[in-house]
Amino acid sequence: MRLRRFFSMSGDTCKTIVCVGSSMNPALKASDILHVLPCNGKKIQCGDVIVFPSPESNRMVVHRVISVDATGIRTQGDRSRYIDPWILRPESIVGRVIRAQRGNRQRLIYGGVRGRLYSSGIRAIRMIDLKISSLLHPLYHRLAQTHVLRRWLPAWMQTRVLCFDRPAGTEFHLIMGRRVIGRLMPGRSQWAIQRPFRLFVNEASLPSASRTPGHR
Repeated sequence: MRLRRFFSMSGDTCKTIVCVGSSMNPALKASDILHVLPCNGKKIQCGDVIVFPSPESNRMVVHRVISVDATGIRTQGDRSRYIDPWILRPESIVGRVIRAQRGNRQRLIYGGVRGRLYSSGIRAIRMIDLKISSLLHPLYHRLAQTHVLRRWLPAWMQTRVLCFDRPAGTEFHLIMGRRVIGRLMPGRSQWAIQRPFRLFVNEASLPSASRTPGHR
């Protein structure tokens, strides 16, 4: 997960960062505000969510620690299939993520053993979901293409699109009621829509990155 802004909070030892990307979903999502506590020499543990400069670019990255040994620190995004290719040194770590704010809600981000258990649980759920969805995938998409269920939607569930200016371009959010059910990230051509909401959406009517959103 990439990070958009990095600045100190007055009167506090934490720093705040705005997320961009999806590699730490569902724990952290794009536009979440993260509260980062500097390590100040404290030991990094497996399961911690840390912030560090990418060895491959000048961007900041937030990923979870999956191993700590004499060679260094290895990391991986909760949503990523592969371990990050780099090995980090403790002195390169900016800090640990201790809280995340989404809208008006704040919640703790656990590290250590609780962080490892959370990450393992998410991966297990995703694996089960992948196996089940592979069986139901053809039926799901055929039903989505009929748009039958969309005709039954009450007025309050009608969708709308919001757009946000990001450093990489325009990011579109598909909203149903008060819930974000889909996103079109900058540079992408295909919407990522959560199941089962594709059944209620005519994807062909949604704006693309090259069009102004007018769908409702």
